[in-house]
Amino acid sequence: MSSRAKKKKPSLKKVSFKDKSWYQIITPKIFNFKPIGEILGFEDNVMGRTIENLLFDFTGKYSDISLKLKFQVNEVNNEAKKCNAIFIGHQYTNDFIRSLIGRGSSKVQTILNLTTKDGYIFRLTTICTTLKRARNSQIVLIRKIMREILREFAKSLDHEKFIAGVIYGEFKNQIQRVAKTIYPLTNCVVVKSKLLSIPEGGEDKVIPDDQFEIVEVDVKRSRKSEIRRSERINVKKLTQTRTNTSRRTVKSDSSAKSEESNKKETSS
Repeated sequence: MSSRAKKKKPSLKKVSFKDKSWYQIITPKIFNFKPIGEILGFEDNVMGRTIENLLFDFTGKYSDISLKLKFQVNEVNNEAKKCNAIFIGHQYTNDFIRSLIGRGSSKVQTILNLTTKDGYIFRLTTICTTLKRARNSQIVLIRKIMREILREFAKSLDHEKFIAGVIYGEFKNQIQRVAKTIYPLTNCVVVKSKLLSIPEGGEDKVIPDDQFEIVEVDVKRSRKSEIRRSERINVKKLTQTRTNTSRRTVKSDSSAKSEESNKKETSS
């Protein structure tokens, strides 16, 4: 036997379920202080926990069911048993992201760190998908447009309105409006955002309105990146023409079959 005495492990204090309590989680001001659920724990270990919710729970629109919002507890009120949470990012589901990219199309992705007007730093991941396979020069130009528009918004907006533009689709609409002049796009989505840092004393001050200024970007076009006249197509018009042609082929097939049947009847 060794002469060294065995060290006794410190006795852990047993915690029962009754010692814990339920805390209600309250969203920040930009989400109208809506309660999103309850968590169980102590005042010490509740701080810093993250919670995920769907945007569908706030808007009630079925189109928002694939967007997940992430919140983090930053303040605990032990007397009222409530926790205040801040928005730390969002992310679309993997199934939705896979559905954006079709066969024979090009995927244009950019990851960019942006600093808002009031000092908040966000990391955005944005994806644009083209109707057909685009040239490399067009992909470079579309990526440049995506970056310039997001930078212009970050310079001029506080973090409350910046979050609203990311979540409710204003940024993607502005990007698609400019980038479709380079090549027809099927989708443009800010698929992921993450809050990297908060300035000292940062808090939600106002609830943002729905009005955004239109951003214009001056982009130098090269000969190779200019869109051809045959490619200057609207996606909706293209889908309509495809459906019309398919209907015409079905009608022609049916008429041909009816003529053959009439010929057989006359011959018999």
